[in-house]
Amino acid sequence: MLKSRKITVFVIILMAVIFLLPEIGQAQVDNLGTNDLANVNLGDRDLKDTISLIINVALGFLGTLAVLIILYGGWTWMTSQGAVDKIDKAKKIILNAVIGLMIILASYAIASFILNQIYDATGGGGGGGENEYGGGVGLGGGVIESHYPGRNATDIPRNTNIYITFKEPMNVDDLTTDVDCDFALCASDNLVLLDTTNDVDFDNNRLQATVSADGKVFGFNPHGDENEHLGSQNGYTNYNVALDSDIRKEDGEPAFSLLGYDWNFEVSDQIDLTPPTVTSVIPIDTAPPSVNARNTVVQINFSEAINPMYAAGVYDGVLPDFINIKIEELPILNILKGSYTISNQYRTVEFLADVDPADLCGVNSCGGNVYCLPASANLKATVTTEIRDMADNQLADSYIWHFDTNNTIDLTPPTIESMESDANVSLTVPINVNFDKPLLASSINSSHVDFLESAITPVNYWLTLSGGSQIVSINHDPLKPSTQYQPNFTSGIQDSNQNCWNPCVCDDPGGSCLCDNPPCAGIHCEGESL
Repeated sequence: MLKSRKITVFVIILMAVIFLLPEIGQAQVDNLGTNDLANVNLGDRDLKDTISLIINVALGFLGTLAVLIILYGGWTWMTSQGAVDKIDKAKKIILNAVIGLMIILASYAIASFILNQIYDATGGGGGGGENEYGGGVGLGGGVIESHYPGRNATDIPRNTNIYITFKEPMNVDDLTTDVDCDFALCASDNLVLLDTTNDVDFDNNRLQATVSADGKVFGFNPHGDENEHLGSQNGYTNYNVALDSDIRKEDGEPAFSLLGYDWNFEVSDQIDLTPPTVTSVIPIDTAPPSVNARNTVVQINFSEAINPMYAAGVYDGVLPDFINIKIEELPILNILKGSYTISNQYRTVEFLADVDPADLCGVNSCGGNVYCLPASANLKATVTTEIRDMADNQLADSYIWHFDTNNTIDLTPPTIESMESDANVSLTVPINVNFDKPLLASSINSSHVDFLESAITPVNYWLTLSGGSQIVSINHDPLKPSTQYQPNFTSGIQDSNQNCWNPCVCDDPGGSCLCDNPPCAGIHCEGESL
């Protein structure tokens, strides 16, 4: 009988350890819902993360102590040799320890709930409320390349347009409709524009829609008749754009997971009537002899996001041609054939002479085609007043500049000069990578730059190019403390001469990346990709 009791007590204790100790361990590892950082020390720890750490340490210690007391009670029972007083003592020890353990687990659950609510309410998680980033993975890590306004954008003018650029053609009927529409085309019910400040849905019958010819770019105009605007002149208003999981790609495949995708932005109390301006261009006008190689790409950077419907297209000599921007050879004023693409969160337009086969002039180090402008030519570039910003303000005056080309082709690949150290990465600040040459903005996209959580989980991120087109910034939702993130750069990244970056792995603990100059050569260099 005594032996049976000992076996029973041992089994009970073993089950308690098996089922209860992992719960306490989870309180130590999960950081109350913010997960544990493996190899990247994220800096800028804020108050809620510090509180989370303190609570985890305290509850972990108390939980471990409770389990040890249970084990002590079990040992006392097993060694009682049938003594009633020892058995009663052991029962009380075990009972009190179990009660204490239940209190600790309940405290963990309550603290976890409270801290997660704080984390979400201050922009750290999804959910679609005010001042949050929204839910679902769709941007960067999903089917969306970019959208305007951006995630959690602030101070957006009331007369803004909403634009979404997808990575591949979409089923147009899933996003637009001509039924009960005040215009030729309106947003479908799969898109919901919600005023979260007042909890009011925008009437989609008044949400004018436009679609690019390739089915990748969708525009939604909340002020189609120019008399209605978002928000209020009396204060700021928060909005949420939600895309339903029923939206499909052109091939019929679902565009999103069951969560769909949504994001938030803040609208100010102002109407934007300020025209956009050109802030910089590539190539620039230089004194003879020209330093501009033939394979340079013409790049135009604007002061703000530009309406893609007016800034992208193809000039091939066949009507209707895109002429809102044009590159002409002087003195004959021959308009060069090529394509105009918009990128860099709608702030950069680039011209590539990739239409006429005669302009194909070589291959880069990755085997990709390189296209050239006329050799030893004097060229005139014109950005016309047809260019508009996202509030439909047109360029005040045409922007014109001249530049020359020489008869050389630059095939020198770009290299990385510096990147963020993993010693003190911020939870919210973009991750910057500096190159030694200006880059092709349209090559800085989520097909060539990936950003993953724990190496496998997609996250929302968006890319920008700045610093003379040499700094790539990975913008992201707030990172989780104590979690490993992995940016991946590929050879699809090109400089403004269409040369691909030859990637390599730099194992230098100091992050010098000297192995990239020359590419993949050096004691710290290995592999084919970063």
